Amino acid sequence: MELDAKQKVLLAIYTEYQKDLPDMEREISFKNLDLDNKIFRIAIDKLQNEQMINGATIIRGGNSHIPLHVNVGDIKMTRQGIDFVEQKLQIDRTLTGVEKVKVISQNATKWGWEQLKDLAAKVLSEMLK
Repeated sequence: MELDAKQKVLLAIYTEYQKDLPDMEREISFKNLDLDNKIFRIAIDKLQNEQMINGATIIRGGNSHIPLHVNVGDIKMTRQGIDFVEQKLQIDRTLTGVEKVKVISQNATKWGWEQLKDLAAKVLSEMLK
């Protein structure tokens, strides 16, 4: 399955969201997801506009459609965003957070997306402590 930048960001947010104490600001960044900074900012803007997430602070300036900065520290998944991810990955919504992250980790390996696999492994290790 091919993922675009917006879907990659949403999957990373979903993965981090499974933790009891998610740290979006630390974990969800263009560097951690190996994305271009502009593409990452546009993806966050689109996800919030499409009501997949909420809580992002979008800072605009000048006459560019590209946000100058996005703050992701207060991001939360919306019901619509959760449903999208769980349908796309065929994740049973009754699974525990740990089980959901395991499914994501297995799929990330199949897709060859190392950054999501690494994030899922990190989230799993923190959840199992």
